[in-house]
Amino acid sequence: MLARQVMQTGQASVPLLEVHAQATLRVGDVDSSIASIEKVIQAAGATVDRAMFYGDLLLRKQRWQAAADVFQQVIKQQDGNANAWLGLAHCLLGTGDVSRAAQCYGGVLERDPDNLDASLRLANCLLYQGDAQKASVLMEKVYEARPDSAEAGYYYGESLRQSARVDSTIGIFQKHRSDAEWGEKIERALIIALLSTEQFDEAASLLDKWLTTYPDDAELLAYNARLLSIEGQTEQASQVLESLLEKGPGNLGMWEPYVELIKEPLPDEMLQRLYEHRELAERQQQKRLLAGTHFAAYGHFALAGDLEKEIEELNQANALMAELSPFNWERHAEHVKRVRESYPAPRISVLSSAREDFQPTYILCTPRSGSTLLEQALARHSAFWAGGEKNFAGDAWNEVTGSYVLSANPEDHETITAEQVVRFANRYLESAREAGWQEGMRMVHKGINGHKFAGLLKAAFPRARFLELRRNSMDVAFGCYRQNFESQPFSYTVEGCASEIALYQQNMQWWHEQMPDAIRNVTYEALVADFEGQLRGLLEWLGLEWEDACQDFSRKSRVSTASVNQVRQGLFTKGVGRWKKYGDLLAPLQKALEEQGVGLE
Repeated sequence: MLARQVMQTGQASVPLLEVHAQATLRVGDVDSSIASIEKVIQAAGATVDRAMFYGDLLLRKQRWQAAADVFQQVIKQQDGNANAWLGLAHCLLGTGDVSRAAQCYGGVLERDPDNLDASLRLANCLLYQGDAQKASVLMEKVYEARPDSAEAGYYYGESLRQSARVDSTIGIFQKHRSDAEWGEKIERALIIALLSTEQFDEAASLLDKWLTTYPDDAELLAYNARLLSIEGQTEQASQVLESLLEKGPGNLGMWEPYVELIKEPLPDEMLQRLYEHRELAERQQQKRLLAGTHFAAYGHFALAGDLEKEIEELNQANALMAELSPFNWERHAEHVKRVRESYPAPRISVLSSAREDFQPTYILCTPRSGSTLLEQALARHSAFWAGGEKNFAGDAWNEVTGSYVLSANPEDHETITAEQVVRFANRYLESAREAGWQEGMRMVHKGINGHKFAGLLKAAFPRARFLELRRNSMDVAFGCYRQNFESQPFSYTVEGCASEIALYQQNMQWWHEQMPDAIRNVTYEALVADFEGQLRGLLEWLGLEWEDACQDFSRKSRVSTASVNQVRQGLFTKGVGRWKKYGDLLAPLQKALEEQGVGLE
C-alpha cells in the first residue's frame, strides 16, 4: 500500500520502484512493471540484473526488437551469460528468424550444456528446418528429465516420427494425448503416426473427430487425402490436395503427394506455383519441405519425359535429404553382418522356441523389389492374413531388449538366450493379434528389413518359410533413389543404395547356407511375366491349393507403401528395365553398384 501511495505521489525512490516493478509483475500488470523498471534504469543505471529483468518483461509483451537490444547489451558485457543468450534466441524465434535463433540456442548450450529450455527450443528449430535426427538427440535428454511434460513429449515424439522411429512415437503420444494444453496438437500428430504404421481404423477415427471440429483445416484435409489414397480413392485424394495447393503457399508439404497421384505433367500455372513455393521454402530454410518440392518437380519431369531435368531435380532432392538424414552405410553393414552371423544353423536349432502352431511366410527383399505385389496376391488366399510391413518384430525386440531397432546393438543378438527367444515370439504374436491376426491363420509379411534378422524369425517360429524376392539391381537401386524414403535414409545417396543391395545379397547367401530348405527364390521379372505360373509354384511349395482369388490382387484395398499406385495398376511391367532409358545419367549409380560387387543384371 505504501509503495503504491509513494508511486502515485511521484516521490518514489529506486528501491521502491524496484519493489513496485516486482509486485506489479506478480499480479500480471506487465505494463506497469515495465514503466517502473524503466524509471529505475533512468535514475540509477542498468545493472545486468536490471537489464535481464527488463528484457524479460519486453519478451512477455512480444516487443522482440527492444528485448533483443537489451539482451545484446548484456552479452557485450558478459558473453558467458547463458540467460542473455537464451533471451536473444527467444527474440529471434519470435520474429521468425529460425536459423539465427538456432545459432543462439546453440550458444546457450555451449555456455550451459544442461539448459533444458534451450535444448527444447533448439530441437523445435531443427524440426522446422527438417533435421529430425539432431532434434531427437536433444529431446531424448529433455524428455528423460521431464517425462511428465506434454510439451516435451510432443517434440520428442515428433522428432522420433520424422526420424523413422514411429513405433516409439506412438507410445509417447498416447501417454500425453489427454493433456489440456497440448492434447489437440498431440492427437493431430498421432494421426499421421498411425497412418504410417498401418493402423488405419484408429487413424480414421481420430481424423473424423478433429475434422468434425475443424472441417476446413488444411493439415487435417491433407491427412484425409492420404487416407483416401490408401483406400484406393486416388482421384478424390488428388482433388483435395490440388484444392489446398491453390489456396496458398502454407501447404508446402502437399506438392510431393499430389504429383505422385496425378497421371499427367503439371499445367504451366501449377508448375510456376510449385517454383514459387520452393522459393518460399528456401527463404524460410525449411530444408525438408524444400526437398519435397524437388521430389515433386522430379515427378513432373518424369511425367513430361524430360530425362535430364528429371534426374537433376532428383539429385537435388536427395542431396538435401542426405544432409538432413546422414547415413553411415559402412557402420550399418558391419552391424548387420554381426547380427546375421549370430544365427548359424546350430544356434538357430538351440534357440528354437516351441511355437509350432504359427506358420508365417516372410518375403525377404530390398525396397522396390515388388513385395507389395507378391504379398497382395498371397493375401487373397483364404489361408493367409496380410501383416504388411507392420513392425511386430520391433515390438517384440523392444520387449526383450528395450530397443525397437533390431540392428542397433548386435551384441544383443550375440548373447540372446532361448528364454529371450520365447519372450520375443510371445510378444510378436500378441502384437499380431492386436493388429487383427487370428489363431489358425497363416501370415504373410513383407517387412523390408526382415532379411537382416531372418535367423531370429526362424528360431522364434520353426515353421516359418521365406521367399527370397529379387529384382534387377539397377531397377531396385534407381527405384530406391527416386523414392523419398524417409524411413530408409540409405536411399538418399547412390553409395547407400548400392550398399543396401550388396548387403541384401550377402545376407541371403548366408541364410541359404544356414536354412536351405526354408527358402524359395522368386524374381520380380518372372512374376510379372508368368504371374499365375509363378504363384501356383509358390503356393504348392507352401503346401496350399491354388485359389482364383489370388489373381485379384489389384482390387481396392488398404495399401500404404510406396508401391500403392503400381499394385493397383495390376501387373506393373513398365518398371522392368526402366533405368536403361537414362543412359549415362545413371552412370554414378551403376559405378556404385559395381564398386560393391553387385552385377547390373
